[in-house]
Amino acid sequence: MEKTLEKLGKFSEMVMQDAYRKKNERIRQAEKEKEELIASSELQYLQKAYEKIQEAVRKFDKEYNEEISKAIVESKEAMFNRRDEIVRSVFDNVRKRLQEFVRGKEYPNYIEERLKAAIREAGDGKLLVTVNEEDMALFSEIRTRLGADFELSESDEDIIGGFLITNRDKGLVWDYSFLSRLNRERADFLVRTGLSIE
Repeated sequence: MEKTLEKLGKFSEMVMQDAYRKKNERIRQAEKEKEELIASSELQYLQKAYEKIQEAVRKFDKEYNEEISKAIVESKEAMFNRRDEIVRSVFDNVRKRLQEFVRGKEYPNYIEERLKAAIREAGDGKLLVTVNEEDMALFSEIRTRLGADFELSESDEDIIGGFLITNRDKGLVWDYSFLSRLNRERADFLVRTGLSIE
């Protein structure tokens, strides 16, 4: 009986050791699952945090780019306005000087020489010379002095000075008005002066 008790004790010890080993194995398995679950949860939280950070960065970049674009547009607008102000000032001054020239002593001789050259250039045919109202008397005198055969007409708009000559037979017009020259100069001004804005 003692042997049976001894065997029973050994069997009981083996069962207890096996149960203890299984318990430890289950505890290790539970700990491992717990660590995996925690790691998985941390990874999910890190992923969500990363996505929120990326979204904030994209929003910041968008707002930053919008602010930069707005500043660029505003500065270009200010430069356009300043450039237009400069051009307007320059050409208002040029227009005033042209008007002073037209009222000056040199204008009649200048215009007579230009008209002689224009009549030669226009050639034979019925000629029409269009001038400002203020220049009608001057051109009438020049026509008489030159003995030229052309019709005089008053311009519908202020051409500042100068004239337009039309050969009605050929259907050609030459524009020697100060207004047209001023407009051509204005168009070329930005290119020549480098005041273009890009």
